[in-house]
Amino acid sequence: MICKTACLLMVICCALLSGRASGQSDVAFPREVYVARRARLAAMIGNAPVIVPGRYSIAESGLFKQDPNFWRLTGVESPYAILMMTADVSTTQPARLRTVLFLPDKYQFAGAQYPMADEAFRRASWNRPRRRLAPGQEAARATGVDLTYPIDQFGERLAELIGNAPVVYLPRDNSRFYAPPGLPAPLTLAQQFEQAITARLPNAKIQDLTPHLKAMRLVKDEHEIAALRRAAEISGRGMVEALGALRPGMNDREFAGLMEYVWKREGSPRASFAPIIASGTDAMTLFTLRGENYNSVDRVMRAGDMLFVDYGAAEYQTYTADLCRTFPVSGRFTPEQRKYYDIVLEAQEAAIAAIKPGVMMIDVIKAAAQVFRKHGLEPFEDIERMGEDRVWGIMPSPTHYLARNAGIVRYSAAGFGVRDLGHHIGLEVQDGRDYSQPLQQGMVVTIEPKLYIPERQIAIMIEDMILVTRDGCENLSARTPRKAEEIEKIMAESRRRRRGAAPAPH
Repeated sequence: MICKTACLLMVICCALLSGRASGQSDVAFPREVYVARRARLAAMIGNAPVIVPGRYSIAESGLFKQDPNFWRLTGVESPYAILMMTADVSTTQPARLRTVLFLPDKYQFAGAQYPMADEAFRRASWNRPRRRLAPGQEAARATGVDLTYPIDQFGERLAELIGNAPVVYLPRDNSRFYAPPGLPAPLTLAQQFEQAITARLPNAKIQDLTPHLKAMRLVKDEHEIAALRRAAEISGRGMVEALGALRPGMNDREFAGLMEYVWKREGSPRASFAPIIASGTDAMTLFTLRGENYNSVDRVMRAGDMLFVDYGAAEYQTYTADLCRTFPVSGRFTPEQRKYYDIVLEAQEAAIAAIKPGVMMIDVIKAAAQVFRKHGLEPFEDIERMGEDRVWGIMPSPTHYLARNAGIVRYSAAGFGVRDLGHHIGLEVQDGRDYSQPLQQGMVVTIEPKLYIPERQIAIMIEDMILVTRDGCENLSARTPRKAEEIEKIMAESRRRRRGAAPAPH
């Protein structure tokens, strides 16, 4: 272990000295990638000053993940860090872009859990962050920025670096927290940050940087596509291996655990989101509602159940995956389950076939909705006809997209407006749902038609990650079986192997 660590440190040091270093993270891309992204952003807004804060603090659970906008522009994991981009006003030459990183020092925020207030213990060997950029030349070389300062100097240097710029761009947070009637809604950390910046720069107009950042993130570069492809492969492998163990009597959470073991074995450090795995009657509840319970993944599967697995969620190099499959717990779909499974698969294939550059997402959605209409499902989503206890959940909705021609549904993080077909995916599972522009080469979207039939305990979704290519599209998760016969074959072969491995009775 000592030898391995020493070799790793030597590689990192050599990279820094050669000028080819990436950010300090072990998953960062080459620094040139971040330099180019920052230059592109500056060009989009006419070199106006930009301030992008990182995550406010290290998560108590240890599952820290940097703010995706800050991360995409810097590759820096250090907590409390802030990126500033502004014109260099220190010279009479034509203004050039100047990038500045404010970083915590080497020991700042370290735990120092010791029963006395002794500053010396903050520097003990067991109290040093494993990987952190601190202000200095090394951080500047590693990230390609011009200047670095301690984070404690941000307030005093803000006006100096921004100068008399009339406009400053910040990523604005439009979130709204609930508050009981009569009480003011609390502000998010981002909203508090904006208020503080406004107070320090009273003559500058604050503009929202978020639309520009989101637009950049929708089209993935080669590094991001490679990470997403690998995340999809790892996620699918976990599904297939767990599928081989699927049987009546297994708890839903066991299936999640089997998948997670494979992900970690294959190099994924963690999941993109909490488990969404549900069998039988539990699958009739949308994941946005299940999440309010501590132990929401907890049902023993029964023969004849279907298992809803919306948990192809392995992260790789901080990029997310999101795959879903629906499996027959007994090893074979019943005729009725197979009928509706094949309809959902047909809807997905119709949507994928429609994807190529220049196509509007609404037309991809309509291709899937048309399949549901062709099979006569549209009347079952009429809640007045069916009643609230029996109405089907059909997504995308033929009534909405075809009969009413009502267009894209607005989506919220609370789950409202999910009766469409998918979302962009990248650093976040929900990388956005901006379908106002046509699909472009480099975009990655999920295609995930769904069907909920409460009276028959049938919940089916098939979800894949689709890359828009120059002439069409590529299914990044194509190795994960989708056809019913492929799923049944895997389960049958696995059960034969298990029977063959069983000891002979005495």
